Amino acid sequence: MDRLREQYQERINSVLLDGFEKELLDSAFANLLTPNPLRLNNFAYALRELTRHVLHRLAPDDELRQCQWFAPDKTSSTGITRKHRIKFAIQGGLSDFYVTKKLCIDEIDEVSSELIAIINRLSGFTHIEEATFKSSIEETERTADECLSATLDFVNKIDELRTEVADKLFDDIDGVLIDRINSESVVELMEISTHQYIEEITAEKIHVVKIGVNSLEMHVEGSIGANLMYGSASDRRKGDGAEIPASFPVYSEMEVLFKQPLGSSINLNRFSVDISSWYE
Repeated sequence: MDRLREQYQERINSVLLDGFEKELLDSAFANLLTPNPLRLNNFAYALRELTRHVLHRLAPDDELRQCQWFAPDKTSSTGITRKHRIKFAIQGGLSDFYVTKKLCIDEIDEVSSELIAIINRLSGFTHIEEATFKSSIEETERTADECLSATLDFVNKIDELRTEVADKLFDDIDGVLIDRINSESVVELMEISTHQYIEEITAEKIHVVKIGVNSLEMHVEGSIGANLMYGSASDRRKGDGAEIPASFPVYSEMEVLFKQPLGSSINLNRFSVDISSWYE
């Protein structure tokens, strides 16, 4: 049982929020690792409820209904099904065409069907009958492994799509950063030098933090290289000034609108340079 915790908990945590969601997953494993006749039932109940909470958070009703791919399901009182929520959690408002043809990501339907089957299976253990009571160690471990594996497949598909989107947008993100330093001064560098000449600015890590109906949000980490100059040009020619090359981390937050082609419309919502190392 300890193997399951080591294999799955940290990886599933990557899609969970700090606090309630991570604590609920931890409690699910605590139930699994505590020998008693209800260990599988308690684990199943906790994992099912965690899945429900996560799907509702990642796929809110009002946003889901606005997607161009959304079609109400007549078998649901709200028109929304788990399949809808799983799809939105993975791809948001991105079109099926873009996801399959541009990002080359498939198997979303398969991941969805597998997770739905597992949720239904988990529900079977929450209604305690003689057949689901006092499961053997072998059955408990096998069932938990299969349920956690399907949950992780869902988490991995979210990560796969966001990674592919980030890769596709890398050059566009670089362009936004270059436009920013060409159009405005970098306040942080002005605080520590008389004049500045920016040599380069580069995006290094792009994290897609949310995919919504009409846009996606990303956090970008990078670096900026500059020559920091002190004194006037005349002072520097006389040797009374100085010119020091320096590099600092850059952090930015961007919103990519779903306009064709993707990456053609990007809003830079936050831009900052970390100059704390200058004072060390």
